[in-house]
Amino acid sequence: MRKLALVVVAAVFLGATVGCGGPFTVSRSVNDWYNQKYGETPWLYGNMVSSAVYGLAMGLSWTADMLVVNTYHFWVKDAQPIGDGKGTTFEHKNPTSGKKR
Repeated sequence: MRKLALVVVAAVFLGATVGCGGPFTVSRSVNDWYNQKYGETPWLYGNMVSSAVYGLAMGLSWTADMLVVNTYHFWVKDAQPIGDGKGTTFEHKNPTSGKKR
């Protein structure tokens, strides 16, 4: 039983720290939204929203990115022979104007 627990802990650690990256589109979109709102009202978003809503949203978006979005981008869109062999990037929006840089 102890060996099984050790193997599970090692597998979770390796799965969380080793693997393909990706564009993290969901997480970076949440981050861009938060940065735009923080620029409008820094007290509200810096104190109230960041601790509750933003933390939960980032946790969920990182999970979605790691399990679904980045896996799709790596295995289907970016990696050869199925994909085009080029990486996918994310374009951040300018927090002051809302336009892409």
